[in-house]
Order: sequence, then C-alpha cells, then structure tokens
Amino acid sequence: MRRVAVLLLLSVMTVPCFAAKRVTVDQLEQILSAAHGKKDARTAEAIYGLELTERLSAARLASELTLLPGPASRQALRSLADVSEFLDLPAADLPPTPPLDRESEIALWKMTLENAGKTISRLPNFFATRETTHFVDTPSEPPHSTVDSIRYAPLHQVGGENETVLYRNGHEFLENKGSKSANLDPNNFGLSTEGEFGPILQTVLADSSHGKVFWSHWEQGAKGQIAVFRYTVAKPESHYTVNFPGPRQDKQFIAPYHGEVGIDPADGSILRLTMEADLSPNDPVTKADVLMNYGPVEIGGSSYICPLNSVALTLVHEVRVNSNPYAEDQQQLGPLQTLVNDVVFRNYHLFRAEMRIITDDASQPQENQPAPSPAPVPPTSPNN
Repeated sequence: MRRVAVLLLLSVMTVPCFAAKRVTVDQLEQILSAAHGKKDARTAEAIYGLELTERLSAARLASELTLLPGPASRQALRSLADVSEFLDLPAADLPPTPPLDRESEIALWKMTLENAGKTISRLPNFFATRETTHFVDTPSEPPHSTVDSIRYAPLHQVGGENETVLYRNGHEFLENKGSKSANLDPNNFGLSTEGEFGPILQTVLADSSHGKVFWSHWEQGAKGQIAVFRYTVAKPESHYTVNFPGPRQDKQFIAPYHGEVGIDPADGSILRLTMEADLSPNDPVTKADVLMNYGPVEIGGSSYICPLNSVALTLVHEVRVNSNPYAEDQQQLGPLQTLVNDVVFRNYHLFRAEMRIITDDASQPQENQPAPSPAPVPPTSPNN
C-alpha cells in the first residue's frame, strides 16, 4: 500500500517554547470586537499572540474575517484557525441532532467506503493550483558563548508559494518552474505533505479497516449537517510515515495515528478528514497532523469531490550533535518549533491532449477552404 508521508527539513534557527495566551472561541470574538478601529498591523500582532483551546469553525472564521481591518490581521486569524483545526468545536456550535443508531452507523460507513472508492477511481487527469502559506514560531534562547540570545516570537507568516500540481493516472506530480514535471519533494521551508489527491484518503480508509471506527457526533457544514466518525490505527496497521532529517542521517518511522472523518449523510461523500500522529514527547517530531477539506469541483464540465484546502501542523525538536565524543547520547533534543502549512487548491482544469488525423487526400487545402489548424498543445499551467 502507498504510504502517506509528512516530510520535514531542519531550519537553521533554534526553536521555541510556545507562550501564547490561551483563549476560547467566545473570548477570541470579544478580543476582536475590542480591537475594532485599530490598525491592521497592531491587530495582527495581537492575534498572533493567542492560542485557541477550541476549534474555530469555518462559519465563525468567515464572519470574523469580514470585520478585520486588513490583510495582515486576516492572515493572522487564518493561522490561528489552522492550529485549532484538530480541536473540538465549542459545545454551543454542535447541532442538537440525536446520534445515529448502530444500524444507521454501519449503513452510512459502508456507503462512505463505496463512495470513496468510486470517487478516486473516476478522477480524470487534471491540474490545479496549490497556494501554500507558511507559518512558524521562533524561540527564546539564552545566549551561548558570545552569540546573542534569540527573542521569542509567536506564530507568524514566513512566506509561501503557488505551484501547479498535476494528477495523471492516479499519481501526483509537482510542476517545476521550468517546463518539466517532478515527483513531489520537500520544499525549502521545512514542512511538506503529499497525497492530497487520493492517497491520504485511501490510506486512512484502508488502515482504519484494521483499527477501530466509531460514531462521534454531528457538526454543521456549509450545506447541511455532517456525520462525524472517529477512528484509531495502531502502529502494526499504520502506513503513516514521518521523515525527519537528522544532523548525521535521516530518520523515518511509522506512526500510529487517529482522527476524524466528516461525512455527508445524503450520499456518503467525505467532506473533512484529519490524521493525528500518536508520537512521544521524546521523539524528534512530537506532532504531525494533517487536515483535508473536500467538496465538489467542476473539471471539464463534470463535478468531482476534490480537495479544497488542507492544513499541516507539526511540532519538531531541533536535534543537536553532542560536542563530547565520549558522551553516551550523541544527539540532544532542543526545544520545540511549530510549523504550519495553510494550503488552498484552486483553478482545476482537465489535462488532455487532442490531435487531428489528416488523410493524404485532405493533406492539401482545397481551393476556398482554410488549412487545418494545428493540434492544440496540452496546457502546462492554469494561466494558459
């Protein structure tokens, strides 16, 4: 089975202890209301200094974004919402719908498995734009020798990129800046995921069939209620790989994991999926979580369920080599750094080639008839 991977690259920076102010969703809304009329940069700075204890729903996020003064504060709120994606919603946000009975649970999960298999197998060859925004926090480190100390900074934006992802014959490729395509590789930022167009979904459904799947609750989606199941996958059944480049050699390990699957009860379509690795505090990576949101997308005149956006959240230790060659442990773990990728998928287009076959009799244009036009070249980017 194809494995799902989270790929990490070490930064040259040392890494932080998180020291943000913890607030509920209601408290966040009060803080944003009090910030009304303040400058964009100041509002963004205040938001970056917060940490949510509950998930900020898509509906609440959309409402709050319209009230913020500018792009900096809106980006800060998105990063705050990203980190909260793996938390429970506030109790007030959950609909009072009674839970499914056991028979209905089994029927819905069976329909979901059948629907997912059909959805992935029917995906055409296409390309789409992947817009990624990167966020990190930075540490508070005491001075070492003559090196100045590093001041703590909460989660903040450090860049991003737009890339074209090609999906052909069930495989993903990342289009380089030139005209060639290459398999997905880790980017220079330090955090990368792969498998958004099928493998993540296939891996969770296959692994969870050997683990535990159980009913959890209802949530309110954009177009109706969503049935949420939870699952757990033990290490022997897991295909979730975490790759961590160490100072002397790369490390790769298989992680047990758990998560949620949000399902449209009308047809079994998966609309939301989370994967949360179960890692030890003593591991170089202590958190490696992925969220996927899916929805209908038109490609070539037909509708398909495809990724709309994703979030990757990682907590990683800086690994340092012990300068004492006689030390029992040659590697030491530094403090933790948070890395977040906020990804949006746009501009889905069908990837296809066309040709015209011309017979000998028709190879020369007839009098008063236009010459045949050349075969169109397959598109290489959404801008073509």
